Amino acid sequence: MKVSSPIGELPFEPRKVSVKDGGIEIQGLMGAWPAHVHIGLDDLPALARLLARPAAAAAAAAVITAGLTRFARSVRPAPSKGN
Repeated sequence: MKVSSPIGELPFEPRKVSVKDGGIEIQGLMGAWPAHVHIGLDDLPALARLLARPAAAAAAAAVITAGLTRFARSVRPAPSKGN
């Protein structure tokens, strides 16, 4: 993972994931500095909004693919029996 900051892009190396204070905490290193990310219940609506669009696009792609596959199978000529 990378974190963009005013001093440039720094790698974030996750080291530990735990449940803490009613949320998920990821501890790791950002460059040479210790860092942590805390995701609490208050963050879930924002995360849901961020993930909704890619999830909807993936679902639509799956439905379209399934429909095209079904259509292609329905118009394929049946194999003829040899004499």
